[in-house]
Amino acid sequence: MKNLALIYPNKFKGGISCLAMHVLYHHLNKYKDIRCDMYFLENYSQIKNKDAIVITLQYENDYFNIVKIIEKLRINNPKAIFIGGGPCSIANPLPLSNFFDAFVIGEIEDSSIMYYLINGERDLKGVYYPEYHGRNREDFKKIKRIYPKRLGIVDYPIVQFTHHSGAYGKAFLLEIGRGCPRRCKFCMAKGIYYPPRFRRLEDLTYLVDEGLKYTEADKVALIAPSVGDYRHILELCQYIRENHNIPISPSSLRADTVSEELLEILDIKTLTIAPEAGSERLRNYIGKDISLEDIERVLEIAKISNIDSIKLYYMVGLPTEEREDIEEIINLSKSIKREFRRVSISINPFIPKPCTEFEKEPFNMESKNNIRYIEKSLRGYGIKVSYENFNSMVVQCVLCRGDASLGNLIREYSKPNQFLKYLKKAGLLSKYLGPWNND
Repeated sequence: MKNLALIYPNKFKGGISCLAMHVLYHHLNKYKDIRCDMYFLENYSQIKNKDAIVITLQYENDYFNIVKIIEKLRINNPKAIFIGGGPCSIANPLPLSNFFDAFVIGEIEDSSIMYYLINGERDLKGVYYPEYHGRNREDFKKIKRIYPKRLGIVDYPIVQFTHHSGAYGKAFLLEIGRGCPRRCKFCMAKGIYYPPRFRRLEDLTYLVDEGLKYTEADKVALIAPSVGDYRHILELCQYIRENHNIPISPSSLRADTVSEELLEILDIKTLTIAPEAGSERLRNYIGKDISLEDIERVLEIAKISNIDSIKLYYMVGLPTEEREDIEEIINLSKSIKREFRRVSISINPFIPKPCTEFEKEPFNMESKNNIRYIEKSLRGYGIKVSYENFNSMVVQCVLCRGDASLGNLIREYSKPNQFLKYLKKAGLLSKYLGPWNND
């Protein structure tokens, strides 16, 4: 019997809403000679005498937690193999390559790769072994990503753990698709989960029927990079409502995929849309392809549907951005506020991520001033403005582009601000924030 620990390297409320945790837990426990337990930041210190420790890499800023976790667990788990996986592993695992024994590069459904890896097999397709392959970018790039050609019901977690503190509340997580058919040049989903795949309607209705039978849930959360791009989305939502009479929460909706019928079925209180840029020129350049007419149309549908709360997502620091683009964010937000009682905007700097068309672009440090300018310009208009800590975004950019040399720095400077302070002092920031050469 192999004893495993599956770790989400942050708080429970984030991990319980992470579909990858449920997929891995279900997948690993299906083997009779494997026992897998789930852990989070709050309880990982209990882990002892495991044969393997699997950590999902969902966000770069979790790397500081991950290094602390591994350093501590290697003491009480001397024989364990440490395995990483998830979107950050697919995009660039190099900053953590000194800490893990292996990284799974891709998706594990409909595959026995995890079983063989845990049982000590080497030379597996889709697995990056830093010690064996090397820790340079060209070494990692030789590993071919693995993924199922079709998403079905194999390995889907019917029984899920839920909690009211989760991002979706006590929801059954229903992944309708993976990968994205759109052409946004800034988004990793297109690159790391290519090709876009959607589940068949009959598979989804089966999963929701079985899932709500065995999972304690008071809603269904639809998971996909763009839920509205699923051609059977209306039929699926109608089925859930008619057969289960339970609220439905979409992870994301594009403005050009929203219909009056869909909003009526979803019964949402706040409509969230992501123009990303203020001007149509810049939206077209970054591949967002949402016109002002699309935005006006969806806002009109929202009014008809008695939705009085709108949330908007923007980025600043995008390639070719000009002052007029910043002003258009302000103007668009103000014009929407004139029509709706509650308007909030989330605005953050563009981060040039690996596996995107914009991966070689520089990070724009002027974004900090532009965020402040937008916030100041909207003061007094009743628009709530939120944004992430700017230094945290800078650290994220460094880590997503980083190499193996960052590993020791993450260990030595165990807090993001300490890490960033050292990089500035050592004159290393420009190496990671300037135009990127990842060849």
